[in-house]
Amino acid sequence: MSLAAIELCDAALVMSRGSDLVAAGPGYAALVDGRLVFGDPARSVLRASPRLAQRAYWAALSESTLAVPLADAASGADLAARQLAGLWQARADATAAILVVPPGWSESQLGLLLGIAGEIGMPVAGLVDIAVAASRRPYPDRALWDVVAGLQTAWITRIGQEGGARLGARISVERFGVETIERGCAEFIARAFVDSSRFDPLHQASSEQRLFDRLDGWLAAAMRQETIALALEHGGHRYEARLSAAALRAEVARLCEPLTRQLRTLLSPREPSVLQVHHRLAQLPGVIEALMMLPASAVVELEPGAAARGALRLRGAPADTHVLATALPFDQPAASPDALPAAAAGVAPTHLVHGSRAWRLGPVPLQVGAEMSEGEYGLKLTGQGVSRRHCTIRLEDGRMVLHDQSRYGTALNGHRVESLAVLQAGDVIAIGQPPQELVLVAEAAHAP
Repeated sequence: MSLAAIELCDAALVMSRGSDLVAAGPGYAALVDGRLVFGDPARSVLRASPRLAQRAYWAALSESTLAVPLADAASGADLAARQLAGLWQARADATAAILVVPPGWSESQLGLLLGIAGEIGMPVAGLVDIAVAASRRPYPDRALWDVVAGLQTAWITRIGQEGGARLGARISVERFGVETIERGCAEFIARAFVDSSRFDPLHQASSEQRLFDRLDGWLAAAMRQETIALALEHGGHRYEARLSAAALRAEVARLCEPLTRQLRTLLSPREPSVLQVHHRLAQLPGVIEALMMLPASAVVELEPGAAARGALRLRGAPADTHVLATALPFDQPAASPDALPAAAAGVAPTHLVHGSRAWRLGPVPLQVGAEMSEGEYGLKLTGQGVSRRHCTIRLEDGRMVLHDQSRYGTALNGHRVESLAVLQAGDVIAIGQPPQELVLVAEAAHAP
């Protein structure tokens, strides 16, 4: 039996036939000149004709009726079936498919997917989780985390490495995905046009569509050039602007804060980590740089279609083809520590600020809580949700570390800390209800 593997993450559907990749583009559908199209052709009318387009039908796969049906497609399942059938037509000599499932799908959605495969005549040889499929080599003495983004949601998955890749704890980052970054970049670029010529390409749907049509090229330029030359034609006029690639990458890093903040609460300062980042997210300028600032973490960019290629090792596994596989053996050698990118240290804070007062941080532990012992160095807080010994901040091995000892929990940058976390300048700790904010700052260096 000749197998193909298909990734169903809506940011980039892709099929692997051995070493060959067939891309189907993002999970977009639209009516163009009365014809139903998918992927990049649908993206080309997404902003100009939003009522004739659909998104999110993969992430929220269901048979619920669409508010505005597209041609003869009455539900999201109908659209998914049509797009999957189009991709399956490019299977060459493959006789069955392994389906690589994105995070967050329910059992009913998996059942619906199998029903769709049956309707379009695609034999299914197995189902496998996308993070497990993408994890093909172990990283000795390091924790392995998988980071994948859909159009509107991202997921962080811990991968167990004992005896192969195994699905561990998973956390979703809602309202953050590839579309979040693309939209933020479009707004940033639009401001460059406004500053240059007072032309706002986001003011009208037609010019907004033209901007998004050029967006991929500009983002690619930001990866290899110092300055990006921008140009758009609209209403018989040509508008031009120039943009610093470094400024655009910094904006993307800011847009990634929901993701990096969540990671900061998960990564242990006592256990070096590897973050494997799926290609569609990693190819956006500034994303890798933002992740490299996380403490004690090396960042590895996965190749295009890594999960589809990795899923082919499910071949011959003695498992029920209709049960989602959450463990696979590694098929690549262990990574050498010397081959991993160096982890950035970030800027360690020197002071904690609460209200109008600052506490110096260092080797002496700073205690935070509702009670202080006589002569103890610390910050006393009152109010609901504050434990007597709530948390401790101290310098450990050159890093400022927060230890949560409370019964109520401590939030770092909006996310709950699991036991401990490495702190950086600019972080915000929140304690109690209503939250009391403690800000971490770094003292500026002064010339003698």
